[in-house]
Amino acid sequence: MNSIIQLAPGIDKIAEGSLYPHQADGVAFLLSKKRAILADDMGLGKTRQAIVAMEAGCPEGIVLVVCPASLKLNWRREILMVDSNASIEVLGVDKDQTVAPRWIIINYDILSKYSDRLHAIDWAGIILDEAHFIKNASKRTTHCLKLLGVQAEAHAPLIGPDYVFLLTGTPMTNRPKDLFNLFRCVGHPAARSFLSFAKRYCDAYRNDFGWVTTGASNLDELNLLMKETSIRRMKDEVLDLPPKVRAWVPVDISASKAALNAIDSFLVWYSETDPSKPNDTEFLARLTKVRTSLHKAKFKAVAERIEDVIATGEKAVVFTCFNDGIERHKKKLGDQAVTITGSDTSKQRMKAVDRFQSDPSVRVALCNIIAGGVGITLTAGTHVIFQDLDWVPANHAQAEDRCYRIGQDHRVTVEYFHAEGTLDAYIATLLEQKMAMIAAVEADEIPDQTILSEIQDGLRQLAPALMEEARAARATGDAATRLDELASATPRPSSKAEPLLKTGSWEFTSSRDPSALYRVTFGRAGHLECSCLGFTYRGNCKHTREVREKIYE
Repeated sequence: MNSIIQLAPGIDKIAEGSLYPHQADGVAFLLSKKRAILADDMGLGKTRQAIVAMEAGCPEGIVLVVCPASLKLNWRREILMVDSNASIEVLGVDKDQTVAPRWIIINYDILSKYSDRLHAIDWAGIILDEAHFIKNASKRTTHCLKLLGVQAEAHAPLIGPDYVFLLTGTPMTNRPKDLFNLFRCVGHPAARSFLSFAKRYCDAYRNDFGWVTTGASNLDELNLLMKETSIRRMKDEVLDLPPKVRAWVPVDISASKAALNAIDSFLVWYSETDPSKPNDTEFLARLTKVRTSLHKAKFKAVAERIEDVIATGEKAVVFTCFNDGIERHKKKLGDQAVTITGSDTSKQRMKAVDRFQSDPSVRVALCNIIAGGVGITLTAGTHVIFQDLDWVPANHAQAEDRCYRIGQDHRVTVEYFHAEGTLDAYIATLLEQKMAMIAAVEADEIPDQTILSEIQDGLRQLAPALMEEARAARATGDAATRLDELASATPRPSSKAEPLLKTGSWEFTSSRDPSALYRVTFGRAGHLECSCLGFTYRGNCKHTREVREKIYE
């Protein structure tokens, strides 16, 4: 993709020799939109693009960066790589700051602690890193929305800083509802009302307990909204990286009576539940017990695989959902391994990353899939091993690409260890199905919109067969066949979203009053707006939808 919008004066000097072509295009997009989502695939340098765009767009004033605690020091490092003289204050880390900072960095968890100071500053720009952290209603989401000038009233004008960048490699981690707060942050009019958004894109319906908004609908239209408000490039589109090979490694758990009993107990309970009365809390609690037992049953197989990788002279990155597994592996590996968990400080985390990247004696990075799955570079590793299957597909994608990103010169092998013929295999199926739905919003291919209900139905049908598998501890042809059928997910399409590079307006004649004209234009945040009443109340209308289709299809 070639940039049509030229970089602002001075940006060439900032970015000289430091930006790949796709990064220069990303900077141009951010500058053209001012409020936008940078949703590049992991490892394409979103941090660098945001810093350069902010330096070019608002060279004066104070810029705020909000990120996970583990990434604060990495952000300081990246800013100094762009501007070695930058004045930076890291809240919660730096003491006795005497120079007025150009950049202030803070983590989501302490926003309330510094609330008075943050809200007293007239920000030139704000960056939210790992922006999917604010997908749900929470205090940190409320703080972020207030800082960005997003007002509670549905039709209130957009205020706050001119430049707002949201960075995330996984804008939709699970369902279309994940996108609502991201759209609100960048001022997209379709996010004026959650109920309107949910009715149109989440297949919302009312039951005895209220509105259910966990579904998906009108995904083709939602895809156009994403193209309007965000830019996303995949690594295979813009980088000449070595191949990444993904493999599923079956593990025999017949010797683990605890795991087999846990699986059996869960499936018996699930098969007896009333589908019309779901209990998500109990479901996840019971599922966690199963995942814990499977984690322990797979430990020996994973430990042996780690030894194999070390013997070849290469490095491995191991991801698990459970910190006790990290401790067991660390005890076995000693100084050959570093650990990255949620309890690490930013300095401890950076030290572990640097040792893994530069110290030849360190062969393994043992990571919690959440703490070690975002914001770090582990390109010294060429083997990625998952001991556990996380419930959220985006977490796997994030974790894989700690190794598979800019700077990787060797083939990366990704291995998922799973208990063959058990619930583990079905969880993998569910993850693949969810990733297909996520990819549909990011790209242009729309899968069957009833996919989630089909998965639930499939699990109920499979429960008896899986119980038998757990008891026998070996796969039968019948169960394996049905698992294969459910696992035939829609292939992940490549994203071809182009940034919005056009300007102008469009006029439409009212169908009720031929003398009335409605005008579609680009608003302050670069998103399409219409003068019709439908848009005024819903933030969306047939006129803006028609314009999007003309622009993007």
